[in-house]
Amino acid sequence: MKIAYHLSIIIILIFAGCGKKTSDNPRGCVTYFIVSIEQHDMSKAWDYLGPEAQAYYNDLGDKMRKSGKGAFENEINRIKSFRNARSDYSIKSDKENPNNMHLITSGSIDLLVETENTDGNFKIKNSASVKSVLSAISGEVDKSSPY
Repeated sequence: MKIAYHLSIIIILIFAGCGKKTSDNPRGCVTYFIVSIEQHDMSKAWDYLGPEAQAYYNDLGDKMRKSGKGAFENEINRIKSFRNARSDYSIKSDKENPNNMHLITSGSIDLLVETENTDGNFKIKNSASVKSVLSAISGEVDKSSPY
């Protein structure tokens, strides 16, 4: 069962690099969001943010005198290295709320990622969920940045 799960993640990651993807399920949304961050494809990653998450970064961008995408990119650029998806974290569905996913790190830390269906595609719901994803996948972060 575990091998099939890892194989499905690998297949998704392979196809995620082939052009712009949308997701019609929460797991795919989170997976493609992670892949776009790791590839530093900010346009693709931005497209996986729901209205509430984009509004958060737009507000942050106003304070920084940048666009929302610029503020989001600034946060992503603080990541110096990424954890390995095969060994450092896993994506699990929430049995009680199918729109929620959990990123479980190798240290057994459970990070909630809320998604929402927006026009037939799932998106990362809010800034707390974005921060959960970044916490799970970041190997090393530049803490000297003020943002």
